[in-house]
Amino acid sequence: MKKLLAAAALTLGAAMSAHAADANGFRFLVGAGLTFGGDTLITVPFTDGSHEDIKAGGLVHLYGGGEFRLGDQVALQATIGYHVNDTSAASNGSVRFTRIPVDLLAMYQLNDTVRLGVGAQFVSGAELKGSGVASNINAKFDSTTGVILEGEYLFSPKAGVKLRYVAEKFKPQNSSTKIDGSQLGLMASYYF
Repeated sequence: MKKLLAAAALTLGAAMSAHAADANGFRFLVGAGLTFGGDTLITVPFTDGSHEDIKAGGLVHLYGGGEFRLGDQVALQATIGYHVNDTSAASNGSVRFTRIPVDLLAMYQLNDTVRLGVGAQFVSGAELKGSGVASNINAKFDSTTGVILEGEYLFSPKAGVKLRYVAEKFKPQNSSTKIDGSQLGLMASYYF
């Protein structure tokens, strides 16, 4: 994980250096989104008889980073995020799947409002962890790399919405089992 964070810091540092050289070519970005998909990691039962699935591709993804324009039509993006899927509030415990994704994307501008992107997602620190009555749940996963395909609609130069697909697989540590973490996501980004 330290190597992944160091790579993300170097990428953002290089982008910030480029910003100093060309203020028009670099901008920061922050965003959030909802993701859906992937295999069920665990089904959590509740005392009222209901249950909730924790999926390997869900649910909330928060991110921040930078974008460097290489011309009128091409830009490179680097972001680091926090991706989490959690059970609904329960008074006696919860289960949470968390991971740290670093995304590197090349974006191609089709026109003033539409961009297409392709890139890679590097995930580290993936962990399924329980608390309270579910405190016996504790599974860690190996770092993984996935492929990102996305389309972005820009409402303005500063705000956009993305539809993205990420294809990735998680492998629990000390196991050969592969878990599909592929996901479809709807993200909102703000550029400044």
